[in-house]
Amino acid sequence: MKPYKVILIDDEPDSIISLEIILQEFCSDSIEIVDKVPMIDKAWDSIKTHKPDLIFLDIDMPRGNGFDLLERFPIRKFDVIFITAYGRYEEKAKAYGAFDYLLKPIDIEHLKEIIERFVTHRKANPETTYKLDL
Repeated sequence: MKPYKVILIDDEPDSIISLEIILQEFCSDSIEIVDKVPMIDKAWDSIKTHKPDLIFLDIDMPRGNGFDLLERFPIRKFDVIFITAYGRYEEKAKAYGAFDYLLKPIDIEHLKEIIERFVTHRKANPETTYKLDL
């Protein structure tokens, strides 16, 4: 099985680096990081170019937020794991069809469980399409 394509979207360089290290250390058999993006407007281009299976998406970023980005994809074929320091957005993330919601700092065991669930979900539903219906 080829790895699932993943994009990391976060304006904090340290957050991207730590997430990348954790994913490469513990999940490299099932995922491949194809891009790391520090801002929303570049994320749009990256998603269109790389056609990821999964994105890790920060919420609060300069010049827009993670929800603004998802609104630009009313129909999408990628899953989203929000990764943020704020628990207050969890209900809104569910409304936007988030696969999961991960709080910073990252709990490695929880992240590994999420990735295992994602892989199981994708194997069972390889052509899943999400429709944003707000």
